[in-house]
Amino acid sequence: MPLYDYQCHNCEHVFEVWQGMDDPDPECPVCTCPQVTRLISAVAIHTRADGTSARVEGEFKRRLGQGRARDALRLADKAVSLAGNKKGMGKIKAARDKLRGHLGK
Repeated sequence: MPLYDYQCHNCEHVFEVWQGMDDPDPECPVCTCPQVTRLISAVAIHTRADGTSARVEGEFKRRLGQGRARDALRLADKAVSLAGNKKGMGKIKAARDKLRGHLGK
């Protein structure tokens, strides 16, 4: 089962739910509001020993969690352009390309 991130329309709480792809959207666990939005989730990224990829991954996920998908895309683009083909950047490129596909860019 996939893990999905949701944000409540009422209280703006962000939460995760394991559910089948065809299951209906859940209620907010905080305020029980039935109106929630499925957020774009970051993919798993393995990190380099020096922590560069870990820092990029953390910031990428933070921006996605805040609903700032276009900012997350710009961050990934910049990280890839600066780091090039260094170890760990392949995963960030994949996350960037997946996000770009979701945004239609």
